[in-house]
Amino acid sequence: MLYNELIEVSKPRFEKFFKNVKIFENQFCWNDYNAKCYDYFYKTNTYDELATVADAKKCIPEMKDICKKCGNYFIPKRNESIPKYDVILGKQMEEELMDFLSKKLQTKVCRGDLENRSYPDCKILREDGSIAAYFEVKYHAAPFVYAKRFTGRECYEGSATLDYKKMKKQLALIEEEIEVPVYYVHWIDYPCLKGIFYENSYMIKEHMEQQHAEFERKKREGDDKKSINARYFSKIYSYLLELKSFEEMLEEFKLLL
Repeated sequence: MLYNELIEVSKPRFEKFFKNVKIFENQFCWNDYNAKCYDYFYKTNTYDELATVADAKKCIPEMKDICKKCGNYFIPKRNESIPKYDVILGKQMEEELMDFLSKKLQTKVCRGDLENRSYPDCKILREDGSIAAYFEVKYHAAPFVYAKRFTGRECYEGSATLDYKKMKKQLALIEEEIEVPVYYVHWIDYPCLKGIFYENSYMIKEHMEQQHAEFERKKREGDDKKSINARYFSKIYSYLLELKSFEEMLEEFKLLL
């Protein structure tokens, strides 16, 4: 599996980066438990009969204990985010994925437009130096443990987010200035579900329109803008089962070269 390969080659970088930092016990790991969760929550899952965490605990015995540890670790951590540290970590993830893709695609994958910081962070180049595609990487390690309570979604499926304001601005720029495909890559590293998943800018735009319409409906029904439900709509919550896999991403990128 490609994700397992990525984790193996990434170990030296992440072991060095987190040398003096406590992380969750299976962060930046992949094992049989994660393979079971990947199959259960992503590969064989559907929105017609969405898999619940409660049912998963019956099918995957290890999950009950790990879910408890997950809550104990990540609920406090969600309030301890340090923006500067998050940016540095994000760059580490980008560097590792760019290196990995460069080798797999046999082409140059590097930083995006260094003069225009509004452009997506990474780009894939063809042999002639022209740009084949742009992409951004979003790392998700902390699941929204209370997602079910506040948003009605399962934690594994309702935690991958993008910033609404940033995306609105970037999508406008993409439509006006960028003529190649733009992708958003979700590096998901929850205690249960792990993998690289992706969507394109058109999917993001569609999600924004859907969620904005839902937000407006809730406001009309008297939902306070400052409520927890309203804060949910300050983010774009990607739909896991609509995201494509790492393997599909690699094949799609190859076709662009």
